[in-house]
Amino acid sequence: MISINDRFEINVKNHIAYVSITRPQKMNAIDRKTFEAIPQVDAALRADKSIRCVILSGQGGNFCAGLDKSNFESLFASQQNSEKSVVTGLEARTNGIANAPQYAAWMWRELPMPVISAIEGVALGGGLQIALGADFRIASHESKFSILELKWGIIPDMSSTQIMRHMIRDDIIRELTYTARTFSAEEAKEWGFITHISEDPMAHAKSLAQQIVEKNPHAVRAAKRVIDQSYYQTAQEGLLTESREQDKVMGKSNQIEAVMAVFQKRKANFAD
Repeated sequence: MISINDRFEINVKNHIAYVSITRPQKMNAIDRKTFEAIPQVDAALRADKSIRCVILSGQGGNFCAGLDKSNFESLFASQQNSEKSVVTGLEARTNGIANAPQYAAWMWRELPMPVISAIEGVALGGGLQIALGADFRIASHESKFSILELKWGIIPDMSSTQIMRHMIRDDIIRELTYTARTFSAEEAKEWGFITHISEDPMAHAKSLAQQIVEKNPHAVRAAKRVIDQSYYQTAQEGLLTESREQDKVMGKSNQIEAVMAVFQKRKANFAD
């Protein structure tokens, strides 16, 4: 088990990395230490070549309640003391194409292996944005969601605008953003925020992850790259990307092993 900045824990078992947000006393609310931990989580997951799938969850019965209110208290204090705002310089790119808050959600998109969010309790504001960074999401019937930012007089700015536009109808995004209202798991599934509703989101996520890790890991990563790029490419570019990625896996040892395992009716033994 790896603990990172008292905000995340990583446990790797049978090619699956279980990543949990570890601030249950605050409903896993996001603070500066959370943002600082994200690049370290990224580095740890990339460094372990045995990891073929990631399951992201929150401890204590909630996924993440969004930004810690103390962030706003600090902002008020700085204004009262005629100091510069503590929330400045967001335009600067500190993590590739993103700033630190954006990277807290976008990082999961950039990971080479698939990521599944297992959502219990609430996923509000920045918490919802982090969940949306996963490849797909499993939630409980009791889960609650909100694009909460306008409640606090701000806009969603943790990369969700670039993720939601490929998943959810424009008018739904606008209504939920402008009103900041809370919505149910059933609504979230209908609109595309989550993939499945489950009595046990973690068990459901484990089942899906197990199916993923039994596939050629090089092909799974290639498939993620192709899908990720497809949203931003022309048809010509997308078709060429398919061919290039297929050339990387076709006829290689793991692809041959996948075929042999099917013919021999056995479990494949892939190289990481």
